[in-house]
Amino acid sequence: MRSHINDCLRTLISHSIRLVGLVSECVLRLQIVGYALNQKRLKRKYGINRDTPILSYGPQVAQSIQDTAGQNAKFAKTSGSTGEAKEILYTKRRLLALKWTFSDMFARACYAFRIKRTSLYVFNSFETDDSLTSLLLAESTLPNYVSTLQAPYRVQHHPAIRSLLSEYTPAAIRLWILAISNPGVLYSTNPSTISTFLDEVTNEWPRSSRLIKHWGENSAFFSSEVHAIARRLASRGWAERVQRIANAAEALRLSVCAPGVEAYICWTAGYVKPFLNRLAQHLPAPRYKLIPMYSMSTETIETLPYFRNRDVAFLPVARGVVYEFIEHGKSDDAANLLNARELQPGKLYAMVVSDRYGLQRYQTDDLFLCKRKVSGLPDLVFMRRRSLEYSFTGEKLTAEQLSTVFEQLRRLYPSLVGESFLTCVPSQPTHGLPHYRVLLVGGDRCSSHDLLGALCDELLSEINCEYKSKRASGRLGPITVAAGSVKEFPSQFKFLPLYRRLDDIVGNCRASL
Repeated sequence: MRSHINDCLRTLISHSIRLVGLVSECVLRLQIVGYALNQKRLKRKYGINRDTPILSYGPQVAQSIQDTAGQNAKFAKTSGSTGEAKEILYTKRRLLALKWTFSDMFARACYAFRIKRTSLYVFNSFETDDSLTSLLLAESTLPNYVSTLQAPYRVQHHPAIRSLLSEYTPAAIRLWILAISNPGVLYSTNPSTISTFLDEVTNEWPRSSRLIKHWGENSAFFSSEVHAIARRLASRGWAERVQRIANAAEALRLSVCAPGVEAYICWTAGYVKPFLNRLAQHLPAPRYKLIPMYSMSTETIETLPYFRNRDVAFLPVARGVVYEFIEHGKSDDAANLLNARELQPGKLYAMVVSDRYGLQRYQTDDLFLCKRKVSGLPDLVFMRRRSLEYSFTGEKLTAEQLSTVFEQLRRLYPSLVGESFLTCVPSQPTHGLPHYRVLLVGGDRCSSHDLLGALCDELLSEINCEYKSKRASGRLGPITVAAGSVKEFPSQFKFLPLYRRLDDIVGNCRASL
């Protein structure tokens, strides 16, 4: 009876969310109409004028952020491509606004894609850190009943659920929640998180199904709090699903474990194609709908989706943000700045933002392709980080060059690379020549690494003559290759083609690579 009541309430919630999505889409269209006037108003409010300089992150930007912060302010730390983590201000008001932005996007997506079951499972980490994701998802108490029905993932931070980690893997706990709650939509910013979970369930079924097996054999073993959470999560047919999983000797597909799932949301731009391909095998179309995620950095929301039926454009329309752009190849001079309506389809632009939280003409260093114009605004596709390059001795190796090499390897030597993700870091050992190290994320530790390294050397020399010269003169050593599973990497790993330091990638697990 409880599961039927829960699903009836979920149906009412779904109708409400789709209605909110319709209203929100209308509001966004009005916002687009008044875009130019709003940008001028924000410039006046933030004191942005013709002579305001363009700044990258450094002491001046950091001080501006600190000056804006009040008491009890929180700071989200970035990860990835910088030598030192940036600290970005997040007040309580800003965190609430960011949660609403996601909820608004989700409601509009459910309306546009006609999602019937809108209950959402987010693949958030069981660990906490200084990232923006942790700030957004942090909670220690059980959310209210309705919130649990709509967002079953939120029970994961409850002490009763966290206590299960001493006995079961995160994948086993996720599978238990999914099987009982049967959500309609999965979400992870990075598609690697969902694909890693599905890979683990497929390849490590005994470990992944262990919690459900124990629950089916003797549920009285678990605490009353875990039982109370299970009752909150219950959906029609949960007992049958749990029993089927518990009795299965081999891995079951997601369509069996959680048949209500009909869509998944994740980021699709940048360098995540290998994981999207892997996800498409687990969640094939048209059975599952892929809804692309908008672009967002820790510093700001860079684009928001604009839905016209199932056609998605990404526009620079986040509330409270001033957007300006510099055409790729031009200097960071205020005279070269363009507003959004001046962008031309087919060209690359670096995004410059200003907001009320200490950023004034801040150079994000993110390059976007203006794909087309929609209602006079650019449809922006993230391409890469502008400043990703490294040089030991004048070779100036760039992320763009590495991306080209990696694509050639996938096309010409698929057996060596497979669906692994490739990234590169400079290596300067105490003894020996400096060289570059290619890492296969999700790769086979026993594959032909020497051959792969030699091919990387050859292909890179063809497109970077300085690299070829430095290799020939003996100033650079040959590329080496190492491999590691996705699970060995931090949850905030961004999968860029080039990192300046190994610490930026693997943190405490760097020794294994």
